[in-house]
Amino acid sequence: MVSVAAAASSASAGSELPLRVEQIRPAVAALEAKLGGAQQYLEVNATPTLVNLFVATDNATHAVAYVYAQGTLSEPAAPEVVKAGAPTFGAADIAFDAARVLAPLLVQLPNSQYRVFSVVGVAGGGVSYLVTVGSAQGGQLEVPVGADGSITGAVQN
Repeated sequence: MVSVAAAASSASAGSELPLRVEQIRPAVAALEAKLGGAQQYLEVNATPTLVNLFVATDNATHAVAYVYAQGTLSEPAAPEVVKAGAPTFGAADIAFDAARVLAPLLVQLPNSQYRVFSVVGVAGGGVSYLVTVGSAQGGQLEVPVGADGSITGAVQN
């Protein structure tokens, strides 16, 4: 899924996380309140400045994108066609620890550019978590992490 808005940012030494993972649950709650109930998602991701939410529509053949930034939910973008049979998930499946999910990666890659933290559905149900990290030299890693932040692999792009 292509991010509606993705920006790069260097991890800082301060207490603020480099990606807005702590805003994912408020973003989902705001969207579900606006739409009047539970939704099925294709992806929810956090960048350094905002949260993108991709809601599955028309039996998961289309995605409607919303942006949540600074406590405000945007109007939706036009629906986009998605791969048939793409796995979806609900809000209850988002079970990561916002305070810990990035911690091991921040220790292992302290000078990296944290681009996006993604929650995506997996075939058979549930979700996976993926952190996209860049380096000053231009390389990029996609790092799968557990709900507790444990690093479960890495793929160089």
